[in-house]
Amino acid sequence: MEQEYGLTKEELLDAINRRFRAKVTLEGAVAEVHLGKLIKKLHRAKIISQYEEHDQDGYPDYSIWIPSRPRTVYRIECKNVRDSEEAYRTGGKITAYKVETQKTRASKSDKSSRFYGHNQFEILAVCLGKKTHDWTQFMFIRCKDLAKHTEFENKMAVMHPVPLPETKEKHPWYDSLKALLAELARP
Repeated sequence: MEQEYGLTKEELLDAINRRFRAKVTLEGAVAEVHLGKLIKKLHRAKIISQYEEHDQDGYPDYSIWIPSRPRTVYRIECKNVRDSEEAYRTGGKITAYKVETQKTRASKSDKSSRFYGHNQFEILAVCLGKKTHDWTQFMFIRCKDLAKHTEFENKMAVMHPVPLPETKEKHPWYDSLKALLAELARP
């Protein structure tokens, strides 16, 4: 990258750190890499039988298969919680983090195209790194358990509460992909 852009690694990192959009992009990549490491670990442990990583617009970040359902693909979209000042609060106390599930842009001919459909992926993985400073910490949920958009029945709502790590009752969220996959493996 130093040769490609004619900058030192320090200059490149400084350029990213000083630019909001570049930093948001980097944080998204960091979350995806950590999710990929988790998926590879579960693959080595034979909890995931196969996986694919995707880097294309309009397609989820990962596809996975589990041994008990070899013909069923589970597509996973990775998101970060919202910035540190954004959260759900009661009486000033943070009760849940926020995750945004909408795309950056919408088609001019279809204003609902900015919103994800419940059929676009099966699992949402939410990295908590922005809040906890542990970029390996995630929460997971089946997309069918996410709230629906108020105007577009087949689309997801834009914002969703994500339980705090210390919350005892997290259902329908899981703080472990392994636990969610165990639930999916049940007959």
